[in-house]
Amino acid sequence: MSYLDLDFKSRQAPPILRPKRRTSSPFHINRLIRGLTALLTLIGAVYLFLFLLPDGSARIEDSNLKQSRLHYSVLLPSKIDSEPLPESLQNPVQDSIASAWKSVQIKSGDTLASIFSDAGLDATTTYKVANLNEQTKKLTRIRPGQHISMLVDDDNKLVSLKYMPDLTQTLVLERQQDDSLSSDLLHHPLEPIPVYKSGEITSSLFEAAAKSDIPENIIMELAGIFGWDIDFALDIRKGDRFGIVYNELYKDGVKIRNGKILAAEFVNNGKLYKAVYYTDPKGESGYFTPEGKSMRKAFLRSPVKFSRISSRFTRKRWHPVLSKWRSHKGVDYAAARGTPIRASGDGKVKFKGTKGGYGKTVFIQHGNKYTTVYAHMSRYARGIKKGKRIKQGQVIGYVGSTGLATGPHLHYEFRVHGTHRNPLTVKLPAAEPIDKAYKTHFNQQIKTYLSMLHLMKDETVASLKPVNE
Repeated sequence: MSYLDLDFKSRQAPPILRPKRRTSSPFHINRLIRGLTALLTLIGAVYLFLFLLPDGSARIEDSNLKQSRLHYSVLLPSKIDSEPLPESLQNPVQDSIASAWKSVQIKSGDTLASIFSDAGLDATTTYKVANLNEQTKKLTRIRPGQHISMLVDDDNKLVSLKYMPDLTQTLVLERQQDDSLSSDLLHHPLEPIPVYKSGEITSSLFEAAAKSDIPENIIMELAGIFGWDIDFALDIRKGDRFGIVYNELYKDGVKIRNGKILAAEFVNNGKLYKAVYYTDPKGESGYFTPEGKSMRKAFLRSPVKFSRISSRFTRKRWHPVLSKWRSHKGVDYAAARGTPIRASGDGKVKFKGTKGGYGKTVFIQHGNKYTTVYAHMSRYARGIKKGKRIKQGQVIGYVGSTGLATGPHLHYEFRVHGTHRNPLTVKLPAAEPIDKAYKTHFNQQIKTYLSMLHLMKDETVASLKPVNE
């Protein structure tokens, strides 16, 4: 028997007579194959439960499986997607244009340049749009909360733009065939509805307005209309009455804001004042008496709104700083520091600067006859300088206590040919009346407003009477 035969026989011996050896590499391959087979079987089972079995035959209670089912069912293509749309709904050009429109809500800190940059538009487009004309300059005054809608093509070129500066206007920008830009400002007029309100003064004008539910801006406008004849800081009396007809402006049945006062009357200390709103054929508007005289005077009676008179015009007054008797050739209006001071009439700044006991002062020359003086200012308004033209009501400075003053107030003087006059009693020159050529037109227009004032007033009084009377 050969050596080889002996070796072969030894390998046929029982396993217990031989030492164990490490698993060979084929054993690893078999385990891998069995693992892959088990994984494929599991995937097949999940697929069977999720998609092939009828809904009623599979009850999956596990929440994770339910979520997976919802997720994959959304992503899988459906039969509807594979079917063509009805011919009436197929409009690929319109769909692409609609999807290209982008609406941007303006946030704090946004500018036209930043909005255009985010939309992929270059700085040249921003410059062209902002400087196209007066209409597009509205885009440089955008406010947070507003919206800008843009249509931009594939070449990042602005095709169209829409912007609403307010509820009554829409700015539309379009690119023309020659590649130029054009704009149009569309107007959406609000519906005016006239209303009548009235009040009686027991303590103050504002308190009477609040009791009658009159908006603050309307009562301020009323004070401005009659402000040339009535000093609301001095002349108001208990028992004074007023009535107003003004427009409330609506859009789609919703009130947007208050409009202009159309007609008003004010009974002050037993004297009746009336005013009506009139627009002449040239488009110029204002308030006039029923006889055609302008309610506006060449000068305001008071350069500070609703202030208290602390010292009147007098030839002899004890000066609180100098501690001696001297004349007081003006009127002192006590008001909070920083209260705006208005020019009482159109004119030109004659002097601006510090002037002795007057402190910071402004002199305004009104033609060759009149001069007004405003003293003790805390500071001047921006742009006020010698030689500057000033409009009536323009703010020229702010109340202070510079110079010889014990507290914040305005010292106001009114001079005629250089002579001091009492600002509270001097007869103020009136503005120009209605042009004689417009007299017929004026009478026709104001008749409607005066009728509103009288009829609405009568209806209001009648509604307050007891039913059994």
